[in-house]
Amino acid sequence: MKLSEITEKTSLVSDFVKRLAKTARQQVVVVDVLRVSRVSGASARPIHIALDGGQVVKLYIREAPESDQPDGLDIFRIDINSKTQPTTGDFDNSYKPSFNASVDEIAKLINQGQKAFSARRARAQVTRTKRNRAPANKAQTLKSLLEESVELDKVIAVKTKEKQDLEAQLEKVKQQNAA
Repeated sequence: MKLSEITEKTSLVSDFVKRLAKTARQQVVVVDVLRVSRVSGASARPIHIALDGGQVVKLYIREAPESDQPDGLDIFRIDINSKTQPTTGDFDNSYKPSFNASVDEIAKLINQGQKAFSARRARAQVTRTKRNRAPANKAQTLKSLLEESVELDKVIAVKTKEKQDLEAQLEKVKQQNAA
């Protein structure tokens, strides 16, 4: 099988996704097959798997060096939340007990890191812009709104002038085309 033929329905990908969802006890929200790229000196097809809890697993699949695998594909690198994880198992789905144990190890890492991941996400704050900041009193609010309206009036005047110039040019072009 060629790298360009890999989809989310390829047996290796679908088996990995099903087992990961079952073991991690999280729904798989998105499975996205990305373009073939060079990773660690090998051509690989990244598979982006987004889980219900917000974590992301990225598989890197290459053509297997050995030809004994049924589909000829090999998972050679796995990233969880953009951190490379050691691949210590056998990710060949032709022998299910070994494959399941390997995927279970990845699910275990996801479950162990879920609490810290959720805490990091909760701490992320939305940056407040100038408009979102509440002034101390009504006088400050009025002053800031008046300043903003003056600036906007200037912008409107400039844009109106540009519009009039463009309309004049359009009329000139129409007259030239009519003649």
